[in-house]
Amino acid sequence: MVDEIFREVDDELRAERMRRMARRFGGLGLAIIVLTGAGVGAWEYHRSTEQAQMEQASLTYFKALHDAGSDESASGASAPLTDVQKKAFASLTQLSGTGSSGLATLAKMRVAAGDATHGNVQRALTAWDSIERDTHTDRNLRDLATLLWCQWQIDSGDVATIRSRLSLLTGVGKPYAALATELLATLDIRAGQNKEARDRLTTLAQDYAAPEGVRMRANALLQTLGQAG
Repeated sequence: MVDEIFREVDDELRAERMRRMARRFGGLGLAIIVLTGAGVGAWEYHRSTEQAQMEQASLTYFKALHDAGSDESASGASAPLTDVQKKAFASLTQLSGTGSSGLATLAKMRVAAGDATHGNVQRALTAWDSIERDTHTDRNLRDLATLLWCQWQIDSGDVATIRSRLSLLTGVGKPYAALATELLATLDIRAGQNKEARDRLTTLAQDYAAPEGVRMRANALLQTLGQAG
């Protein structure tokens, strides 16, 4: 009888411990579910907020790009900036420091192009050089920055340095190979190496994978060199 009583008491104690454990771990399970749900909700909110910010930045970029317009007048010379253009460049400058990586780079390049056209060439060269050296930037954008850096120094920059940079942009599959080759031919002419220039220009004129404008300019320069003898 005593043993039976103790067994009943022992069973009841075990049952009570199980009930306490169930309440404890049941609460823990509920807490985990709540925290997990809150974490997923927070992540989704972060993603939606980030997406909204990216969309707004894109809209700002394209509007600023439209408002910035062309840096040249109908005569081909740079025209003074209008108030609308100044505001557009201010927006692009802000985006270049706060936008997403690709968008920030595009904004920075557009601002640099405006700087170069309106007389602040050194600031533009510094911007293009910093883009080229940024290993986190898309390779094509870095190559374009290099091309623009070389283009704006083609008449007065160090020939060896420009030639070295342009040589990295030539070759099969390079997106700016034709434009880089055209600039190399221009450097040849500047250095008095007309034969080398003719060879490059002839190759360009016969390269139907090159942009039509590049081939037309190559033919025109070949005629000029031919007349020069």
